[in-house]
Amino acid sequence: MKQHYFTIGEVSKMIHLPVRTLHYYDEIGLFKPAYVDTATNYRYYSEVQLANMDLIKSLKYIGTSLNDIKHAQNFTPEELFTFLREQQERVNDKLRKMQEVQLVLRKTMKQLEEQIKIPVYEEIYEKDEEAERLLAVKTPNFSFPDDPSDYFNSVIEALEQSGSAVNMRYGGIYPLQNYEKIENLRYDYLFMPLLTSHPFDYRETNMDLMMLPEGHYACIAFEYTFERYLPNYEKLYRAIEANGWNAQSPIYELFLPTSFSPNTAPTYIVELKVKIGA
Repeated sequence: MKQHYFTIGEVSKMIHLPVRTLHYYDEIGLFKPAYVDTATNYRYYSEVQLANMDLIKSLKYIGTSLNDIKHAQNFTPEELFTFLREQQERVNDKLRKMQEVQLVLRKTMKQLEEQIKIPVYEEIYEKDEEAERLLAVKTPNFSFPDDPSDYFNSVIEALEQSGSAVNMRYGGIYPLQNYEKIENLRYDYLFMPLLTSHPFDYRETNMDLMMLPEGHYACIAFEYTFERYLPNYEKLYRAIEANGWNAQSPIYELFLPTSFSPNTAPTYIVELKVKIGA
């Protein structure tokens, strides 16, 4: 059967690789032309070779080194099958990681959308919340103006060691009660909402895996300053009493970043919310 040949330029267009890449593959012996015209030094490739290039491109796309691909070209069918099965496991692992990334992006966008849609600042509003996983660290004696860094560093370390994403949001949980001054407020927990379902081992630590319960919430949001915190908390506390709402949870506090540059001082919106019933 008559063989059809293609110039290096034609092959470059068909397989969407630059000519210089094909030259390099020729130099290292990965993908050599079927023959080279000695008079013109033009490279020509056969139709059969193009199928081999598809495999090379696929393996390179998933991160297989050119040396490993070149080595695999000398495998027996049994050896090649084993090699490809190993590459398939690499692809499956990458897919799992990409699904985690996709979930992180989706949840982060949802959080930002909710933040953007806060209807009013320093006034009470109501909203429905979906259940959300929280990684919380116990802080029975923590209060304003204590530094939370040590607590959150332990949460961040636990998330990073497990390969989980770290949330830009963080907050605390404390009892709903009348506070005469902000220094009397005592947090039970500080937490970060979890962005993925990635498993991690938090046992033998002072951390708990908790849930923000699904339900209807009374909320207030404000631009954070130390001076604004207690007056806005008091608005929420009085609204619950005035409306006869049945508080079914402690206070969930969230610090929502409004600046994202590492070169500027961080600024935050604080949202305080409590689950309510009739």
